[in-house]
Amino acid sequence: MERIFYRKSTAAIFVAAILILVLLLCMLLVTLTQMSSLNARAKEMAELIQEARNDETKLQELLEYMQTNDYVRKWAEAHERISEDDISWVEKKLSQN
Repeated sequence: MERIFYRKSTAAIFVAAILILVLLLCMLLVTLTQMSSLNARAKEMAELIQEARNDETKLQELLEYMQTNDYVRKWAEAHERISEDDISWVEKKLSQN
């Protein structure tokens, strides 16, 4: 039987090189699996950012609506702060002007 390695140091270097190669391959596989999950997470975050921007425009529209007379009248009616007679009186005065 022939000897593959003539020296023990050559055999040790060869085994160490194989272990390092296996370790690097494992690290590559781990990185690739993490990349796919990170890409999915990045997509989710982009969707959340877009949702937040849409919510911000909806909030701005709501704030503009809340400054209208129609909103104030509906709010006052809902919270019983003003009666129907008062509302009709105000609408009558506004229509006269």
